[in-house]
Amino acid sequence: MPSRMRHVAMALALLWSAWWVFFDAADAIQRQEWGNAILFAVAIAAPVAIAWKWPAAGGALLILASVVSVWMYAQMWIRGLDFWQIVVMFAILPLPPLAAGTLLLASSHPHLPHKPAHTL
Repeated sequence: MPSRMRHVAMALALLWSAWWVFFDAADAIQRQEWGNAILFAVAIAAPVAIAWKWPAAGGALLILASVVSVWMYAQMWIRGLDFWQIVVMFAILPLPPLAAGTLLLASSHPHLPHKPAHTL
């Protein structure tokens, strides 16, 4: 089970990272500004790369990325978007790394042997 959780978490993290790197690169091409795009790509891809080698550390970094994204964008979302736009933004920006990070941490946790429930 931990292996399956880890595979799902890594697939989710890779898809999330690839989408945002692609989106920011397309925006950088349009604006002809590469400095921020490179920094953003590294910041988005680094937790995924770390999670590939060290799942617990990468999971913690993915959760941190989720918290930072909410902190950075929450005021803008509240002021400029209606409720459903906020839901969509939450679903595509902080939710995937939060879910992937949680799954990675859960899959890295040493599991205790299962004890059957006591019966009377």
